Amino acid sequence: MEQMMLEALLNDYNLLNNQLSSLTEEQLWKLIEMEIAGRKRKSFIERIHQRYSKLKTARERDEIFGRLK
Repeated sequence: MEQMMLEALLNDYNLLNNQLSSLTEEQLWKLIEMEIAGRKRKSFIERIHQRYSKLKTARERDEIFGRLK
């Protein structure tokens, strides 16, 4: 089911943009891989990667600050 949902997001930029905030790092990375293997649209990859980077940075920062306690 998840594969079909991710494929649907890659078919509609507006839908993708609306759903990005609800996706996990893993799902976002999967979308990047799917787009690279498929249509290779830079605008899609860039937008997905922006969100992926934001989540990854927040997670890493939490991990670093967690070590300060």
